[in-house]
Amino acid sequence: MLFQKGLIIEQVEIKGTVKSVKVSALIDSGAEGNYIGSELPNGIRPEQLGFISYGEIPVSIPGSSIRELHGSLTFENLKLNGVIVSEPEFIILENIDFPAIIGVEILQMIGLKLDFRTDTMRF
Repeated sequence: MLFQKGLIIEQVEIKGTVKSVKVSALIDSGAEGNYIGSELPNGIRPEQLGFISYGEIPVSIPGSSIRELHGSLTFENLKLNGVIVSEPEFIILENIDFPAIIGVEILQMIGLKLDFRTDTMRF
């Protein structure tokens, strides 16, 4: 786990139907969804991991009322701090600051509690 300027960054493993990849993910209790970059640091595109399903989701642009359609992928599972989450859905975004962002839905599902005063997380 890495703490940087009030950010909590955790190594996660995303397992697709073809292969899995370990990436750094921002743990973001304010994010409504989970997001994945359109290209991961090792040059792999998320679609190359293999996925259970593909969809399109309207995403609001911060500071705007405009909603754009973005692709979403459901993978086999996500491993975060030893906990496995089945069939997580990730919205694909270009030009994000982290390879992945884990949002509030998964945090609540696994019972992860964040304390930003002490930069810690616990179950």
